[in-house]
Amino acid sequence: MSADPSRLVSPAEPFTLLGSIPDVVNCLGVPGSLHPQVADQERAREFAVLDEIGSPFCALDRHGRFTFMNRAAETYYGLPRDILLGRVVWDLFPGSMKSLRPACDDVLATRRPAVVEADPSRGSAPITLRIFPYQDGVGVSFGEWNAQRRAEEVLQESQAQLTALADNLPLGMVYQMNDGVGFEDRRFLYVSASCERLNGIPAKQVIANPRFLFDLILPEHREHVAMTLFEAHRDRTSFDAEFEIRHAKTGEIRWQRIVDAPRQLPDGAYVWDGIQIDITDHKKAEEHLRLLVNELNHRVKNTLATVQSLAVQSFARFSSHSDDAFSRARHAFEARLFALARGHDVLTRENWEGARLSDIVRQSFAPYQNRSGGSDAITTTGPDLRVSPAIALSLSMALHELCTNALKYGALKAPEGHVSIAWSVSGDENVPRLRMRWEERGGPAVARPSQKGFGSRLIEDGLSRELNGSVHLAFEPTGVVCAIDVPLS
Repeated sequence: MSADPSRLVSPAEPFTLLGSIPDVVNCLGVPGSLHPQVADQERAREFAVLDEIGSPFCALDRHGRFTFMNRAAETYYGLPRDILLGRVVWDLFPGSMKSLRPACDDVLATRRPAVVEADPSRGSAPITLRIFPYQDGVGVSFGEWNAQRRAEEVLQESQAQLTALADNLPLGMVYQMNDGVGFEDRRFLYVSASCERLNGIPAKQVIANPRFLFDLILPEHREHVAMTLFEAHRDRTSFDAEFEIRHAKTGEIRWQRIVDAPRQLPDGAYVWDGIQIDITDHKKAEEHLRLLVNELNHRVKNTLATVQSLAVQSFARFSSHSDDAFSRARHAFEARLFALARGHDVLTRENWEGARLSDIVRQSFAPYQNRSGGSDAITTTGPDLRVSPAIALSLSMALHELCTNALKYGALKAPEGHVSIAWSVSGDENVPRLRMRWEERGGPAVARPSQKGFGSRLIEDGLSRELNGSVHLAFEPTGVVCAIDVPLS
């Protein structure tokens, strides 16, 4: 076949009119008599034309090294041509190029074209290669190939790899559902083979009828799971639920967690990608930890009660008068034990993972909050935040000492007295700090005591030492002011 080279420069002319790549090369071949600069220009024009052809084409030197490849060949091999140029093709693909090397040697020796079957790219079906003399080596064109077919092959290979990965996933079952809202409209599009190990039902049966899985859920969980799933699909929001099932084969009751989320496809439709995970061991560990924490809390309460009983018995034999020094010391000691116990109660409800600061403050102020007139003696303001167990216990003791002092000598002693406590969070978000201020008003005139009592030492020295912060206790004439600044982390 021959073609008019002048027609090749027209972008509107389909390249299919040029015939096969060897014919195109023959039409555009650079004459040896051209000036080197002109030859380079013609060579660049030739390469530009070959780059636009839909079929892969590459040029090899006498040793099998890539000297040129068009964009279609670059796509076919799946590697940038900058990486491939200069490399020997049969060294890169030794298993699939057995027929190419002798064919190239034959073409170089005879200067006659040849046709061979080869598999130049991993995972591709055998393909027809046309080899012909080109420049000082050979040109290789690929027959019966296009980018769409290669993309389909890559997609199929990728899907096969993902399916194998999902089927062998030891942690759980991977699935995909359609966008149906009602139970009858929802269908599985894909279920990994691990479904049978996890639930006792083969994946094919679940795809045919999703009710097989739903019926495994224990009755007490079904309504919650059904409604949560309905609302998630209706609103296209993520779904996350934990429930118990009865394994279809073994009959064993196992805890499962399902998490899925909607994903929009390029055509605008939605699918749901999800995973089911067996969390039975995790649930057992949680229950064991809960039992340990409850046992620890029980023993701490018993210890505090024992200490309180020892204190009562120890102080009782010294004096029976309620207003003497020993009785006052006993009552103070018991009150501090109660304050410590209240802090423990708050932490117990939270499994000792932390506590809300508002709960700690409210628990500390409960015995002193309402006066006989019915008005609030103490007001609190501050954000609702969680604090560590160390902060919770230390603040419980400090607030107890402040309340006790205010009841004996300060604002809580007078009917019109009032205490305000406010807190805020400051500092960098990586190192947040808690700033708290206690301020008394309306009580008797206050003067700094001649010596520090136990309460003052516990507040100023103990709190700052335990929490690595600063505490400033001021005895203003209008009332006691306590400023606390401690790190939250």
